Amino acid sequence: MLIQLLVSIACLFFLLVALMVFFIRHKPKVPYYRVSQKQCVDLLFNASQGALLEGEWYAFIGMNIRDNEALEALRVHCLSIDEFGVKGTNMVDGRSCMSFNKEGTQRLEMLLDEWRHKVNYLV
Repeated sequence: MLIQLLVSIACLFFLLVALMVFFIRHKPKVPYYRVSQKQCVDLLFNASQGALLEGEWYAFIGMNIRDNEALEALRVHCLSIDEFGVKGTNMVDGRSCMSFNKEGTQRLEMLLDEWRHKVNYLV
């Protein structure tokens, strides 16, 4: 009887371990936002031209970039532009695009010039 109890406990233990391993391996991954320098330059260029989609702008400024401090600093700078330099939205080819005031456009163009010429910012 004692042997049957020990075998039952061992089987239960291995079943629980197997279930835990299964759920750890197959749990859904949390999405994250990764951008490259080229994507940031394209975003800044489109923003300065008034052709940046509203959703792209808010996705960029709304999510933290954890894997690169320089890109996170750029995102924070764009967040400050959003606070003081956004005029609203306008329709371009049937799509809602961001519209910036004069100061916001100037700051975006300065960032664009800086980021076009950045080299080896990744560590």
